[in-house]
Amino acid sequence: MAYFLRLGDDDLEDAEKHTTKADAIDAFRTVADELDRFGQSITASLHIADTWDEVVEYPDFVLERGPRGGVKVERA
Repeated sequence: MAYFLRLGDDDLEDAEKHTTKADAIDAFRTVADELDRFGQSITASLHIADTWDEVVEYPDFVLERGPRGGVKVERA
């Protein structure tokens, strides 16, 4: 099982492959923290699939910064 992280409005083909859900969330947190320093925000989608060929447009999870700076992970 792999986790494909799609940041912002990037194309689905640009999604980053991660081996665990925690790794994908950490990658999102790193980008969100950097953008937060400049007063910007970002959302991301997380797609679960065995291979790239099985990734579908509709995400399994949506990630965004929470009100206290954490990462909110909501099932789509």
